[in-house]
Amino acid sequence: MNRLIVILGVALLTGCAGPTKSGKIARVNAHNRMDIVNANLAAQQAMQQFEVGQLKAAIETIDAAIARFDSNAAYHLLRGRILLEQHRLDAADKAFNRSIELDPTIAEPHYFLGILHQRWSDDASALASYKKAMECNVTHPQFLLAAAESHVALGELEEAIVLLETSGKEFQHQPSVTALLGHIHLRNGNPKEAAQFLSNSRLLGNDDDEVLTLLSSAQFNAGEYAECLATLAQLEQSVELSYTFQRLRGKCLAATGRKIQGRDICLKVTRQTPDDAGAWVDLGYIAWDMGDYNRVALCGKKISQLSSELKEGPLFEGIAALRLGDIINGEKFLSIAQSYNTIAGLDSLLQMYAKSAKFRAETPITPNMTANSAEGEVEQQSHGQAERSQPIVSVTQDSPLVP
Repeated sequence: MNRLIVILGVALLTGCAGPTKSGKIARVNAHNRMDIVNANLAAQQAMQQFEVGQLKAAIETIDAAIARFDSNAAYHLLRGRILLEQHRLDAADKAFNRSIELDPTIAEPHYFLGILHQRWSDDASALASYKKAMECNVTHPQFLLAAAESHVALGELEEAIVLLETSGKEFQHQPSVTALLGHIHLRNGNPKEAAQFLSNSRLLGNDDDEVLTLLSSAQFNAGEYAECLATLAQLEQSVELSYTFQRLRGKCLAATGRKIQGRDICLKVTRQTPDDAGAWVDLGYIAWDMGDYNRVALCGKKISQLSSELKEGPLFEGIAALRLGDIINGEKFLSIAQSYNTIAGLDSLLQMYAKSAKFRAETPITPNMTANSAEGEVEQQSHGQAERSQPIVSVTQDSPLVP
């Protein structure tokens, strides 16, 4: 009997000794699993709050998730994105770097870190981050585009072109990639290549109006005036043309032989935007080409009043004065225009007028254009006269002729 009592006592003592070591580990693991489950639920809720713009609630929710489970890189990534939207850049920087520390193979933290560096105007660091994102995920076009745009921001246009043109085949038929190539070529002074890439982007399904505006500018600069008119017609189907692109249409019409229509459009724009010197520049060149020297003189005067730094002011006034027989004022204005060092042919023009008094006396006063349709009157200038009255000097391409 005593022996039985002893055995029972030992059994009772053993049962009261608490959980074993393996039992404790199992309990901890169970708690950890519950923390991860609850943290995942909180992170999902935080993402939903973030997507609908509830940033304050989202940051509180994701902080609760991180408090439960700190080792998930995706949680810190989401936290960084929320902080970035709240313009709390230093805190966002820490969150993105913590995400990268936990899992450097995820592309998104590198990408958003690049965006943050751009906010800080640190394009070199942004470029490095975008290229890290590209290394982590070679199939996402946004990382490629961001890297190329960073090259552009750094003034490295050729590097941006090489990066885009040597990218994988999967990117070559991305409309956004060809559109960016077109934009860069346009900035790099290659309008013909720009027009080709932008046209390809349209063919690939890019229906963004911005692509049409860039395409029309590229076509105009490439001398593709008929194509530019067609592009402007497409653009006009979705948006009202700005005054800049109305002027572009007027110049294209003039360049394709429809000078009266082009002049009328540019004349209308000068009335709608009388303080825009560029509008008077456009009208002045068309009027000069048509032999309407009274209007050329008016444009020159307006340009000089609005933007004295533009060479077209004294150029137009000088050309008009010479053509109208006022040699003294013509030479004076053209001498002023000559000081800009951007107008070819003025030296020979001035020498021609200075050396030959006989030529001065015999210089015809070309009749001015009569009323135009934009003014509600009848156009009477003959095509032959317009062709006889061509500009007698050329202007370099740095004049504000295009948007």
